[in-house]
Amino acid sequence: MKIKKALVTGGTSGIGLAICEELLQLGVEVYSVSRNPKKIEPQTNFHQLSLDLSDLDSVSRFGDKFIEQHGTPDLLINNAGYGAFYEWKEFPRDEIEKQISVLLTAPVQLCKSFAPKMENIEHSTIVNITSLATLYPLPYMPLYNACKSGLSSFTQSMMLEYKTLKWIDFRLGDIRTSFNKSAPKQAEESQNDSMKRAWKQIEKQLNESPLPQVAAKQILRSLKKGRVGTIYGGGFFQARLAPFFESFLTNQIILRILKHRYSL
Repeated sequence: MKIKKALVTGGTSGIGLAICEELLQLGVEVYSVSRNPKKIEPQTNFHQLSLDLSDLDSVSRFGDKFIEQHGTPDLLINNAGYGAFYEWKEFPRDEIEKQISVLLTAPVQLCKSFAPKMENIEHSTIVNITSLATLYPLPYMPLYNACKSGLSSFTQSMMLEYKTLKWIDFRLGDIRTSFNKSAPKQAEESQNDSMKRAWKQIEKQLNESPLPQVAAKQILRSLKKGRVGTIYGGGFFQARLAPFFESFLTNQIILRILKHRYSL
């Protein structure tokens, strides 16, 4: 792996921070982008930049500004994201716009800003972290499912268009992070018993899932091996068996299994 400079969104906590730590151990110059950069112990080659991914005007200007000040990265990892847990009829309008911006429009815009420049750098790679929810949607998280599916499809389209720039659609299963911090409150306040049961199962899955460091090591391992295309990550079942089952199960059967799993 010949990465010299990496840009990671959502790099101050969870999976993003774990990725940054792995890259720093390899001597990579790392730029972490987040809405609220945190005060952490200064490290050589680790730089924190402020960017609100829900502010699309700022996102569209960010690429040129970054390249002008810091040069072109040879690794871009679109990792930032969060979950919103609502009944669709109760989904707030501002939350709809924010989910689409953070999970889909912003990473696509960053790819638009950086891909043409990165294509001229040997061994450069863009990793878009999507989700196993592209195959197995999560209940009461329709926009998360839709945006991750859209980003996955976009990444595969870019694989057709670019010849030298490498693309990875990293479909990640459950990882123990706080990406859905507001869900417990939303489930508790809901009058929908089905929603409460679904969150209880999702919470159980998250508590039993691997730590962010596992996902980070899987991503770095893929980069070291020069792998491209669609890659699955997370625990053994979700990373290996779930994609296998999807290859021969019909959509109707998958939905039936999910309804049973989440007591819907």
